[in-house]
Amino acid sequence: MAGFWDRKEKPYVLVVFALPFLWMLVSLLLGQYFPDPGKLLMRLSGIWASVFIVAVMAMTLVGKIKALKVINRYRRFIGLTAFFYSLLHFLIYLVLFAGLSWTWISSDLVEKPYIYVGVMALFVMAVLAITSTKGMVRALGKKWKPLHRLMYIAAIGVVAHLWWQVKDDISLAVYFSAFLIPLLIVKIPSFPSYKKLFHKK
Repeated sequence: MAGFWDRKEKPYVLVVFALPFLWMLVSLLLGQYFPDPGKLLMRLSGIWASVFIVAVMAMTLVGKIKALKVINRYRRFIGLTAFFYSLLHFLIYLVLFAGLSWTWISSDLVEKPYIYVGVMALFVMAVLAITSTKGMVRALGKKWKPLHRLMYIAAIGVVAHLWWQVKDDISLAVYFSAFLIPLLIVKIPSFPSYKKLFHKK
């Protein structure tokens, strides 16, 4: 695989992927999200995190289409972007929503258990981001692909996170589930453990 930054177009792709973040940052600085910036920014960052997670999950299928194989060169890049917006979502919660108040956070951990699956998904993506470099790919060898299949566990966590927090508006949970659940179902037969389970001797 070619190096991470050895293609001239990648800086432009970086700018495109960063546009949602820049938009949120500029809007925040202009005071458009007040008086409660944390709540709205959490929703926006969560939406963009979910968008890129769907993109990561769709890469395996989309990359097999001959006319779209070029997108495979951005596989890791899209994965890192998904992690970035997921981490941003978490940091916005800690800083702007909870105000770094342990009292507030501990109360949320009791009242909002969907936080646990969200943090689990973020932790998995952090591990995958750390091991996404060419050096780590070489170091892990054959273990790299099985490790990165954990992205499907993260995706399940995202679906659970979306549905668990639903109160009145289920639209986001429905939209992202409509993309993620079929992608998860399609990938189940490709896992070695499932092959062994259903293989007839």
